Amino acid sequence: MASTVHVNKPLSSKYILELLDENPDLEVIECPQSLYERTSDTYLDALRELDIEIKVLESRGRPKKYDSSLVKKINEMINSGLYPKAIAKRLHIDLKTVYYLKDKKLKQGPKSKYSDDTKQEIVKLKNKGISVKKISSMMNIPIRTIYHILQKERELINKQTKGV
Repeated sequence: MASTVHVNKPLSSKYILELLDENPDLEVIECPQSLYERTSDTYLDALRELDIEIKVLESRGRPKKYDSSLVKKINEMINSGLYPKAIAKRLHIDLKTVYYLKDKKLKQGPKSKYSDDTKQEIVKLKNKGISVKKISSMMNIPIRTIYHILQKERELINKQTKGV
């Protein structure tokens, strides 16, 4: 017997009578918004006449599995320089969970194999009209890498011109 009952199936006259029989001290019926919207006004009015409050719950979906203290701990560990894999191992949680719960973007992977000077040289040669294939053989860098460097430089230039 309870004064507050949570329902997760539609309220019908039969179901309301069952609730009242099982809980004679019933004062509040809690239900999700979607269920409240589907309940007949006749049933809602009848419950109000019996001085039973209908409380609509705002929270939706599955309850959170992890609390804010875990999120805080993960971010502290990331800020201290630990890698996500090490964090997952220490906290005994899945690696994907670490990536899901972190607050900020993690650092990019390894640095480029080629220096900024090499990249600028590739761009200069391309601007002079030299083909990518020729640049590749001159600098002993794979063609695909040359295309990648040129694409990244174009993106950087576009970002800078849009920011101005």
